[in-house]
Amino acid sequence: MTPARRWLALGGLCLGFFMLLLDSTIVSVALPDLGRDLGADASTSVWVNSAYLFAFAVPLLVAGRLGDRFGHRRVYLVGLAVFTIASVGCAAAPGIGALVAWRAVQGLGAALLTPQCLTVIRSLFEPPRLAVALAVWSAGGGAATVAGPIVGGLLVEAWGWPSVFLVNVPVGIVTAIAVLRFVPVSRRIAVPLPLFAVVGVTVGVLGVVVGVQGTDTGLLADPAARGGAVLLGAAVVAAVLVRQRRAGDRALVPLALFRDRGFVTGSWGATAASFCVGSAPIPLMLDLQQTRGLSAGSAALVLVPMGVACLASAPFVGRMTNTAGPRATATVGAVLLVVSVALTAVLVGAAAPLWTIAAAFTGFGIANAFVWSPFSLAAVLGAGPATVGAASSVFNTVKQLGAVLGSTATAVLLATAGDAVALGALALVACGAVVAARALSGRPGAPVVLTGVIVHGAGVGHDLGFPTANLRPEDESATPVPVDGVYVGWLAAPVGAPPRQALVSIGSNSTFPDRPRTVEIHVLDFDGDLYGLVVDLTVGRRIRRQRTFRGPDALVTAMRSDERRARAVLSRS
Repeated sequence: MTPARRWLALGGLCLGFFMLLLDSTIVSVALPDLGRDLGADASTSVWVNSAYLFAFAVPLLVAGRLGDRFGHRRVYLVGLAVFTIASVGCAAAPGIGALVAWRAVQGLGAALLTPQCLTVIRSLFEPPRLAVALAVWSAGGGAATVAGPIVGGLLVEAWGWPSVFLVNVPVGIVTAIAVLRFVPVSRRIAVPLPLFAVVGVTVGVLGVVVGVQGTDTGLLADPAARGGAVLLGAAVVAAVLVRQRRAGDRALVPLALFRDRGFVTGSWGATAASFCVGSAPIPLMLDLQQTRGLSAGSAALVLVPMGVACLASAPFVGRMTNTAGPRATATVGAVLLVVSVALTAVLVGAAAPLWTIAAAFTGFGIANAFVWSPFSLAAVLGAGPATVGAASSVFNTVKQLGAVLGSTATAVLLATAGDAVALGALALVACGAVVAARALSGRPGAPVVLTGVIVHGAGVGHDLGFPTANLRPEDESATPVPVDGVYVGWLAAPVGAPPRQALVSIGSNSTFPDRPRTVEIHVLDFDGDLYGLVVDLTVGRRIRRQRTFRGPDALVTAMRSDERRARAVLSRS
């Protein structure tokens, strides 16, 4: 696949993702108008957003595995078709009930589409281009989030609330053409989808989302009932994960993901950022329209500098990630997010001039360009081909749960404390993204030293003429194991002996199904017994990613090529 085609494929994926995130924020601006036209009160109109959030968040954990099973491009296109058709249904809805139902269908389409983006991008790009690709994808999503109130205000004022749904139709058609033309058909993985796991995870996530969101009336208006729903839902999901623990990488949600420090930190940071980003424009738009009396279009113009800043910052994100590292990039984005939203809260509370609010919220746009890419990179970089779909699903699920929590907290604070307090609380939660950013890995490309004991492997390498040994790291949390791939390295054992050159394979080799993720060492020019020795393994430059071979003969050919390349690299070291 040519580089140009890869970037065109990325453009098609980004366009669909932009449409989804634009829709999730654009509708908030149209709620007053559609409620008035359809004769719905405020408590009923809010279900236009709630139904979408429910249907979006609940299937996400399963959607990534559906992509593994049936092909990520195919599931992406199905989700896109469902979302686009539902958009027409929303625009033509004769009443509030029909609109809520079509919004739920939209959410289902979005859930099918979203996890496939990250998985396909991971398969198309390798570092350092992966950081640039994720920066482009994240900037598109960030631009959609910040542009939603702007575009929504202008559309509602010019053509009425149905236009916020109809705008999805041409975008959806263009996206489908681009994806069919440029995105390759992905390799399908025979991942089992046991009914008990699918139903259990779906019901469990539904319980968590419904409990978090709650209702204005009925049983789920009681905080105790809502808390019970959250706890019960979390317990059901946990029970499914425990029951599937022996399935390894073939589980619906592999437990190995939660032993990957990068995945956990990236997911945690994205959840905290999503809590803030998904809701921060709402109190600001309410202040501009209800407190200051601006029209939807005029209020949207106050946010134009923010959208411009987001787009202008995007080209710098990938470059900074590759040079300064994910930690520095995420820290810039997270700190700007906290500062801009906190400063906006102060200015809103002080009824400051509009130009000062526009200037303060410009930092929110820059933060959106910087914060998403490094967290996404950390979450999927360590996943192998068999688990990247699950990693994308879990990452997007917890990120979406962060948005649901933020929406719920914002609604409560708006009803009880006002716009400025709601913005201040969102800024406080975003501090969690700063903590996560500081926990990410630092400058990329630096050698990693792993200390551990040499243990027996499966013996496959020795039978193929490449004797290998497995390293059992002493403490993976202190020095995280690098992402999957084949590396050059140096092995120091025992103490005082000169380092030996080595070829290091990290990950789950899918040529041999059901193999666990390992650190496998082939010591060049040495075929001896290393078992039981404590060694220091320096993992240097990665020379290729892990991939599947047709059989042992193809694997041997690749390993001979790897050895020649490793010797060439090491001779220059």
